[in-house]
Amino acid sequence: MSTAMQAPQRRGQGARLAHAQAVLGAAERATARWGGRIDRTALRRPVPPSPARALTAPQEAPDEQLPARDDSGHLPVPAALAPLVPYGMLRAGSSLAVGGAARSSLLLALAAAAMGEDSWCAIVGMPDAGLRSLLDAGADPDRLAFIPTGRPEEMPQLPQVLSALVDGTGVVVLGPDLHLAPVLWRTLASRARTRDTLVLAADPPGRADLRLQSAEARWQGLGRGSGRLRRRLLRVSAAGRGIAGRREIEVLLPDVQGLLRPASTTTAAPPLLRSVRAPHVVAPPLRRAV
Repeated sequence: MSTAMQAPQRRGQGARLAHAQAVLGAAERATARWGGRIDRTALRRPVPPSPARALTAPQEAPDEQLPARDDSGHLPVPAALAPLVPYGMLRAGSSLAVGGAARSSLLLALAAAAMGEDSWCAIVGMPDAGLRSLLDAGADPDRLAFIPTGRPEEMPQLPQVLSALVDGTGVVVLGPDLHLAPVLWRTLASRARTRDTLVLAADPPGRADLRLQSAEARWQGLGRGSGRLRRRLLRVSAAGRGIAGRREIEVLLPDVQGLLRPASTTTAAPPLLRSVRAPHVVAPPLRRAV
């Protein structure tokens, strides 16, 4: 009698397990669509290893992967810009404004560093963004989303789209072609704080937690009417929360390889050759033979 009663119970447990697995698979697909992951190992029951297997099993080295953010909720920045940022990292959920020369290049370099190895990045309002520069900086193209934009009157649902991006991605880049209203900017910044989303914006119409201002110093590589442009020297300054006064550094963007580098690590250019006048030697007078 007990065996006959246990069979339906086992079938019921199997059906519930199959249903739970199907729901978990659907949740994984929905989460992966927004850039997240579900750890299946957390749902497994731990099985204690047997003594014999523990002695014979090879010891596997742990995976050495850099996390997208540390335990304190901070995101990395390019090494060249680390002296400008408090503690050398950006706080998740903060907003950063970039202005001046090469603001688009600075935005892409910051976004590539903040993505890490598991965060998604949405780029809005930058139709001419250089994908090659993002790949050279280490960004994963499988976790990049480019959202085309137009004039504000052509996009009545722009606030909803930007809010969804802030909710579903780790890094949101607002380019110079995106004209935001001050009210929308304040709403996005407040929403990003609650979602731990980093917002990088080009000259936003409002205050940001940190602001970088770049000034183009000079290009290098051209001689007197000949040569090629090889690198550009920029002066970048920072002001905002956690910064006493104003910080300023010089960087190369781009350098010879097209990346962002500190200006102090560059090798000095060889000195130009200059003409040297030979010393004047007075020859003795010639005597006429008699």
